[in-house]
Amino acid sequence: MYGIYDNSNVIAQFTAPISVRSNVPVFAVDALSLKRQVTKRPAQRWEVEASLEPLSFGANKLFSYIVKKGDFSVVTIVMPQNYGAKKALTSSSTPTATASAFSSNVVISGNTGLIPSGTFVKFGNHSKIYMTTSDLNGNGSVGIFPELRTSMSAIGMVFRDDVIMNAFIDTDSVKGMSYVDGILMDLGTMKFVEAL
Repeated sequence: MYGIYDNSNVIAQFTAPISVRSNVPVFAVDALSLKRQVTKRPAQRWEVEASLEPLSFGANKLFSYIVKKGDFSVVTIVMPQNYGAKKALTSSSTPTATASAFSSNVVISGNTGLIPSGTFVKFGNHSKIYMTTSDLNGNGSVGIFPELRTSMSAIGMVFRDDVIMNAFIDTDSVKGMSYVDGILMDLGTMKFVEAL
């Protein structure tokens, strides 16, 4: 179940439509010859936009959580996994990962089964969320995006529905109550940007 996470529980579940975007600063310019020149920065963050399930009796927890966190405090969300990757996933192990900083590949050990490309992962000593860019069946090397921020040695990896992202609520999202039919609190669509 994906949504806003607090005290080991999802207090507000995401509903469709859900979008997950990769934001990478890029500068592009077209020359007079119409040849395009593109420069990319190494920074990257994930942005999640989703509707929230309307709440009635549990609305007080969500209301107080959102008002308390506002635009200035980190919230936690359960990162939505790609549906195709989730259906292809057969690994039920708890693997460890080793890699050097700025690497696009991570060496995985202790894995049985398939971890498909497009799976969001998080490493034990990182707050950053990564995505696999290649399939991994068993042990071996798997591609990740973006590049690894810091080195790691035999660090645990999570990759199922337990990938927790630290995020900020986007400044345009509602930070209060919005009721429909008098008893259902419905905040509509909210946007979360990864806290780097």
